[in-house]
Amino acid sequence: MVKCKVLAFLLCEKATRAQDGKVSLHGLFDRLIMPRNRTDVKTFFVYYRVVVVEPCTVTLKVTDPHGNKIPKDYWRDSLTEIGPIQTIWPLNSNLFEHRGRYKLELMQENEDSETLSLGEMRLNVEESEE
Repeated sequence: MVKCKVLAFLLCEKATRAQDGKVSLHGLFDRLIMPRNRTDVKTFFVYYRVVVVEPCTVTLKVTDPHGNKIPKDYWRDSLTEIGPIQTIWPLNSNLFEHRGRYKLELMQENEDSETLSLGEMRLNVEESEE
């Protein structure tokens, strides 16, 4: 059963959250150019906005071009307030080790350990030509 409805699910270069809870997004994108030097790590953000119908937990699932899940568990929010909620999660370019199309999914956890996909997007990862 879907407990929240996705209104927005985006990637951006920079995101800020004001004290009143408003989020400002800068530099929306769907393609990541990897730096030649892997020590030059880029930080960017996943933004999502949902309307919560029932309390639930949402997570981010990232799958590489070969279908392997990137094993990170820190993109997880327990949403207890009913109504619209928005937040940002930071990601680093070093998570994306291969060229190709990555899948990012906003997921809802359920009590029966099954997860439900609320929305997905693709991120094209390319190498720098410089």
